[in-house]
Amino acid sequence: MNGKRADLQFAWSPPSGRVRATYRVDVLDYLPEGDRYVCRLVELIGIARTGSSGGVSDETLRGLLGKCVRVPREALNGITLHLKTATLDGSLRRPYFFSYQETGG
Repeated sequence: MNGKRADLQFAWSPPSGRVRATYRVDVLDYLPEGDRYVCRLVELIGIARTGSSGGVSDETLRGLLGKCVRVPREALNGITLHLKTATLDGSLRRPYFFSYQETGG
C-alpha cells in the first residue's frame, strides 16, 4: 500500500462539542510491528462540528498538514480514529503527529 493515497478521518471530543476532520494522506511506509502505516497528511478535505468544539480551531487542524501519523490498517479502510485532544497540543510524551524524519525515513 506504500505510495498510495487514502483518506483518513479523525475525531476529537473537547468538553463543549465534537469535531471531525478528514484528510487525504500519502501512505509512506508499513511498520510490521503493530501492523501500522506511516501516512503524511497532504490535504484537509473537510471539517464537521457539533456543539462549539472549542479549543480545536480550523487553524489547528490545517497546521497538521505535512505532519505524519502512524495508523492501524483499519484506518485506511474508513474507520474514524477517535483521539484525545492532547494529540493536538503537543502534551504527549510521544507526539501523535510528527515529522517523518523522526522515524528514520
